[in-house]
Amino acid sequence: MELIYPAVIIILGCVALLLFLQWKNLRGPPCEGGWIPWFGAGFEFGKAPLEFIEKARIKHGPIFTVFAMGNRMTFVTEEEGVNVFLKAKEVDFKLAVQNPVYHTASIPKNVFLTMHEKLYTVMKEKLGTSNVYQFTGQLTEELHEQLENLGTHGTMDLSNLVRHLLYPVTVNVLFKKGLFPTNTRKSREFYQHFQVYDEGFEYGSQMPECLLRNWSKSKKWLLALLEKNMPEIKAYRSAKDNPMTFVQAMMDTIEMEKNEQKQPNYALLILWASLTNAVPSFNFLLWGRKDCSGFGCEIEKQN
Repeated sequence: MELIYPAVIIILGCVALLLFLQWKNLRGPPCEGGWIPWFGAGFEFGKAPLEFIEKARIKHGPIFTVFAMGNRMTFVTEEEGVNVFLKAKEVDFKLAVQNPVYHTASIPKNVFLTMHEKLYTVMKEKLGTSNVYQFTGQLTEELHEQLENLGTHGTMDLSNLVRHLLYPVTVNVLFKKGLFPTNTRKSREFYQHFQVYDEGFEYGSQMPECLLRNWSKSKKWLLALLEKNMPEIKAYRSAKDNPMTFVQAMMDTIEMEKNEQKQPNYALLILWASLTNAVPSFNFLLWGRKDCSGFGCEIEKQN
């Protein structure tokens, strides 16, 4: 009898908790989760996020929640609902992204919240639509240089070809000329580490690093590379008109706020943000050329 009462209490407690969670879910949007505690739908969501979201939208409607990696993420897919959401006073995008930023770039909450508005202002000033034209000449020059280095013969996977073309171009323009390694072994090492970091970014933004050893190793390698080259990145000046690069403007703002030790961490975020869409963007343009309707035909006309 002494063992029965504790067992009954535990069972009743579990049932009460289950009923409470179900009642709580009824008050919110329909939820797409999983049977594994904490992980939820993390595995399926991580494999193909866009496909997962589209299936959930068809199943549950325009507003639904995904429970994954201990987080509840509510998606609003209708234009009217998005407008209401964006105008809501309760929405705070800084707090929404702070935790993923900490996991992926090791930037503490206090530093992130202090620097967010200042860096956002610099980014709008340097990369706004009225200033983007300033990068055209540099990008064209760098791209021609990379094409010449490829030679006239050879075979390569298309995704790898895009990486070999656009990664050096982007890094040399936004950070500094010559930062991207030209040595074959070192450049291959960079591609490998960045690909691991990029492909594991979704998991890395939610899970402890101890569970992602390879991803953590690549993150530390990239941070070490940027930390080693930070003095040269900040001192670099173009031979033509000596303007500050985009990264230099960001680092200068960070230094003014006495957060120099976190410059490599912010540089890592910029590196990831500037390189992660290289392959998808190229594939989109390639699709546009093949599909001669609207956008595709317009590209053909421009060419």
